[in-house]
Amino acid sequence: MPVFQDAEHFYRVVGEFMKIPSRPRTIQELRQWWGHSPAYYENGDEVDQMNQIGEKIRKSRIAIEFEITQPNALICIDARQPKKGGNYTVYLGESIKSLDVSVKTTGDIAHQFWGGNVNVPLALMTGKIKVNGSKKKALQMLQSIMPAFALYPRYLELIGEQRLLSLLFSSRKR
Repeated sequence: MPVFQDAEHFYRVVGEFMKIPSRPRTIQELRQWWGHSPAYYENGDEVDQMNQIGEKIRKSRIAIEFEITQPNALICIDARQPKKGGNYTVYLGESIKSLDVSVKTTGDIAHQFWGGNVNVPLALMTGKIKVNGSKKKALQMLQSIMPAFALYPRYLELIGEQRLLSLLFSSRKR
């Protein structure tokens, strides 16, 4: 059974996670979003980490598409001309023009990727992740988002995705 039930589930989890650094955030926003969760506590520098990720993506000026299979979903990030006060725009289910990079993988691999469980060079060599376009921009993007790998499990906990969280940790034990 695939990790995500359908495209809407994928968008609700991964798409919304990718939107968090799309503009500078405050601790008050985090409290408003997740303060009701029994798992909520303040970890100190999470807001700074998210804001740094967003700033790095903005500076990359990248346009990247993530084409997902199982379920079929599409997420695009456009940091070429961010809106005033923003870092980049996230498009769920729609493509954008003149991409720098296109990434294709499954929902299961995307989930493991965001959890930091994917050896990217190996996944590229074995075809689990396929990349078209600027390899340089793809590597810049990877370096920009790597700090998010530590935040993804926490995010899953806060949004109540215990099944996804347990799948993430069960694959780390292998």
